[in-house]
Amino acid sequence: MKKNIMIISDSGNFYYITEAIFRQRHRIHSAQTESEALALLRSVSPNLIILTPALKDEAQKPQVIGARMSRPRDSFRFLEKVRKSGERYADTPTILATPVVTADIISRAGKFGVSEIVKLPFDPLVLCDKVEEVLLKFSPSREHPDPVTGLPKKYAGEQSIAELLDEGKKGALMLIDLDHYSFASTSVSDKTLITCRDIIKDETGADAVLAVLKSGGFLLFVPELREKEKVQEYSERLIRKILERVDGEKVFVSVGLAVSERHGKNYEDLYLACDKGLGEARTHGKNIARFYSW
Repeated sequence: MKKNIMIISDSGNFYYITEAIFRQRHRIHSAQTESEALALLRSVSPNLIILTPALKDEAQKPQVIGARMSRPRDSFRFLEKVRKSGERYADTPTILATPVVTADIISRAGKFGVSEIVKLPFDPLVLCDKVEEVLLKFSPSREHPDPVTGLPKKYAGEQSIAELLDEGKKGALMLIDLDHYSFASTSVSDKTLITCRDIIKDETGADAVLAVLKSGGFLLFVPELREKEKVQEYSERLIRKILERVDGEKVFVSVGLAVSERHGKNYEDLYLACDKGLGEARTHGKNIARFYSW
């Protein structure tokens, strides 16, 4: 499956070379400035960042070209913003390409979550190996599944959904929130999570993506489920079955709904619309499913 690789570079030559190397296997996106890069991160959901600003000798006066990153510390400042953003792209693995490799750069690279450093000018075979190595290491399939449900965790689920959307798949995204109200706790039991998992899996096909959320709920993407009435019926059936089968616990179910193309062509926009729909469901009494808008 093709991955999204984002190249941040002041060098057009570097982009053209790397694009030629990887375009058959992956989707390549590029940005030259910090603002372009941040906007692209929000829309593309990259699997990997290759960061290669036009690094200058620290002894020389740094070159400033508009908002372009022109020094090692500029690239680290950018990475610091990414890591502290709190967005789902905050942990995107990164390869730093630089003509200068010093102890200080290696130390800072580690601090800001750089996975690999590639020396410029680069050997194409070395860069290829590093890219595939990092993509494999951070592949959602390598993440340990949730120990209770055996399902992928949220990040892995998000990556799988983002890749399906990038490939042109259309469907419905659902945020399924479970809330057990009692004097002792509002979190649902492991038994309830497993029961709900089984109900949802019984209602979905093999091509659906189901992941578990830390908050005690599920993230579900159902390909080809796109009509408003059918999405609503599907989600209400899930709620009804969950309420019927969960014994011994008072469980509330709230579901946020969104449909690709109508609510967001990329995962970030689709998830935002779905999360707003979940807010609407919670506000209007729970045990219901809502779109934020249609």
